[in-house]
Amino acid sequence: MAITLTQRLDLLISRLVKQQLLIFFFLLTGASCLSGQASVVKGTIEYAGEGQIYLASYYGDRFRIIDSIETSSGAFYFMLSGEEPAGIYRIVFSEVYQGIRSESRFIEFIYNREDIEIFVTSGRNGPVPYFENSIENEVYLEFMLFELAYEDQLMKVYDKLYSTESDHSDHVLAVRRYDELQHRRTRFMDSLSAIHPGFYAIRIMNAFRAPVIPGSMSHKERIDTLKSCFFDHAPIDDPLLLYAPVYTFKLIDYLSLFRVDSLSMDQQEEQFIEAVDRIMDNVSPDPELRSFVVEFLLEGFELLGMEQVQVHLADYYLDESCEADIVELVLSRMEGYKTMTEGQKAPDFVIRDINGKNHQLSHLGNRYVLVMFWASTCEHCREMIPDLHEWYLHENNIGLEVITISIDTSVAFFEAFVSELDLQWITVYDPRGWNGRVPGDYFVYATPSLFLLDRDRTILARPYSYRQFLRAVKKRVP
Repeated sequence: MAITLTQRLDLLISRLVKQQLLIFFFLLTGASCLSGQASVVKGTIEYAGEGQIYLASYYGDRFRIIDSIETSSGAFYFMLSGEEPAGIYRIVFSEVYQGIRSESRFIEFIYNREDIEIFVTSGRNGPVPYFENSIENEVYLEFMLFELAYEDQLMKVYDKLYSTESDHSDHVLAVRRYDELQHRRTRFMDSLSAIHPGFYAIRIMNAFRAPVIPGSMSHKERIDTLKSCFFDHAPIDDPLLLYAPVYTFKLIDYLSLFRVDSLSMDQQEEQFIEAVDRIMDNVSPDPELRSFVVEFLLEGFELLGMEQVQVHLADYYLDESCEADIVELVLSRMEGYKTMTEGQKAPDFVIRDINGKNHQLSHLGNRYVLVMFWASTCEHCREMIPDLHEWYLHENNIGLEVITISIDTSVAFFEAFVSELDLQWITVYDPRGWNGRVPGDYFVYATPSLFLLDRDRTILARPYSYRQFLRAVKKRVP
């Protein structure tokens, strides 16, 4: 939801659109006054296409649909009860601009039990929200704009710190500027915290506080220092921030400090095991937080195929604080490795696609089959599927069929993503999600999970990325 200064000028134009809807909003607001307990989220989307507009809330590491409304003009109106938690929410819609329809557009905002009026226009980089009466969201926007400018300035100075073309005086100036930018960021955060101490936006901002790292340090010294003090100013200790995409970003940022491309798989796993231990040392005893962190890390390292790290997590941190069903899934998945490795036979299944047609894996007759479990909330899946579909349509020279099985918890998100891509392979939606029979038979608890099979259902490869899939396919090209 961050926007540039140029985009903010564009927002002024949208005021003309807002004036046309004042009567409509007045009538709707009048009805809500009878309750006195619910909050209202309303507004209009300038280029919204006719159809559904969805309201989604965030928890852990994914959004879920909580309400929807049919629109023909881009206007929307949602009522939230006092039971809905403060956090990051999302408005999802279809946008039509200059005759081109784009599915699954969205904007995000903070809901903190206040009435919010949002007007969305199109900027250079996509939908841009404008908040009419939410100081909370204005503060959040101010922080996001500051962060964008700060990161841009810091990276420019960082490049100069190690430039071979800079002389000593340039280096001294770069060090001074690098330190100054970090101190300015701290003062900015302190100022906003003092003015708006009770805002959810301030909780989010403070979770991204960081230690000041002297510009005089070498790159290696800087990485080593961050490893030891990354969480000093912002530990993982606020359960309310599970309703915003905060800790997921922090965990990924911290793990990136331990990634070294030159290491072997075993050596890299040892590095990540050290990172896991340091992370868990900085997670508060709160069961909800510890459960989320452990489950998030387990799913992430499953995606990377790092079994040693998963075993370490299960041995030391997977305890009664985690949800029972997740514990059973993880342990079952680890046991399943013995039967789902290359050379073993994958379970047969009969499954119904989105058009109502049944497909039995063993009766497909194709030389090769790729079975893929995915979810629209999985960013890696959303990146991989378009590339895989392009290959399927134009480069599939080995007679491969694809079965993609969605374990989305939201059928609306699934349908929006699938309709946008117009997938030509076998597409399945399992309404039981993780607990479906086929995901269970294949020991799936993370997405994406891919199984490349021959016509006898023998597992030939388990690629974790599109590039690995291409390498596996290349071995089978005649």
